[in-house]
Amino acid sequence: MASCSEDLAAVTYGLVPDGELRGFLALLVGTGAIVAIDVPIGLAECQPRACDRAARRRLGASRQNSVFSAPCRGTLAATDYVQACAINRGLRGRAISRQSWAIVIKIAAVEAVLEELPGLAGQVWEAHPEVTFAELAATQIGIGASKKSVDGQRQRLDLLAAHGLVMDPEQIRIGLKGPRKVRRDDIVDAAACLLTAGRIARGQATFLPSGPAPRDARGRRMQMAA
Repeated sequence: MASCSEDLAAVTYGLVPDGELRGFLALLVGTGAIVAIDVPIGLAECQPRACDRAARRRLGASRQNSVFSAPCRGTLAATDYVQACAINRGLRGRAISRQSWAIVIKIAAVEAVLEELPGLAGQVWEAHPEVTFAELAATQIGIGASKKSVDGQRQRLDLLAAHGLVMDPEQIRIGLKGPRKVRRDDIVDAAACLLTAGRIARGQATFLPSGPAPRDARGRRMQMAA
């Protein structure tokens, strides 16, 4: 997690476990603070989401595999990967990927918070770091180098610095305390989401798909901001 003052003068990084997400976000209700989170928010009942398709088109062949299709809402009830695949196949005609299953618990955590704190819905936006980096670079496609490679991280850090966010992910990683190891690329992704939140607040963000946001059955946006 990365947070900052409006002018990026004070940026802080931290860890928010799933079990503490509600308490953290509850403090933001009604404050006007914008949260950009790399987790699917609006979930379709059965059809693929237009924002996932749009994000893949935006990134092109080199990076489109970084966009995982969000599962159908009913798939959140699964207790293991095999069951999740069966539920999603029954609703959409195809199983979910291992990558999508790996974030189902986070999707469910965000879903639970938005259920309990409906006033927060207008402040929380779905983002995708790779789409944000493509927008920051003003390129027709995403960054070709992997975010885990030395060259890929250098390109992403240069883009963040060019937009006012200078950071040393290794020093930040060392300073973070938590139950799990934090990867350098996770920190860079958090910084990208932070810039996305600022772009939303200033009316500078790009939205996928463009135009009015499609809504799921619970009225939540099925749209990515970058």
